[in-house]
Amino acid sequence: MKKTSILLATAFIASTLLTACGSGANTRSMNENRGAAGSHVSGAQARQYARQQQLESNEVRLENMKRRQNTDAIKEGAGAVRSAASAIHSLDSLRSLF
Repeated sequence: MKKTSILLATAFIASTLLTACGSGANTRSMNENRGAAGSHVSGAQARQYARQQQLESNEVRLENMKRRQNTDAIKEGAGAVRSAASAIHSLDSLRSLF
């Protein structure tokens, strides 16, 4: 147990150090390219990006809606089966009385 904890802590520290080193290079690259002609986004690109984000958001919303509808349909079917089974059980109980 103690060895596992030490190994996990070592792996976490190593991944943190590697991430920090990698992000320094990214920051340096961003600072070097800041203000360059290619680093700015035009208004048309910004509008296109916003449209794409909206479309993706709508797709996720629709997928969630479909998933909920499927779940509801399954639950309704299971409820119908339960009701039928309960009715059959009730009939069997009545029949056993006579």
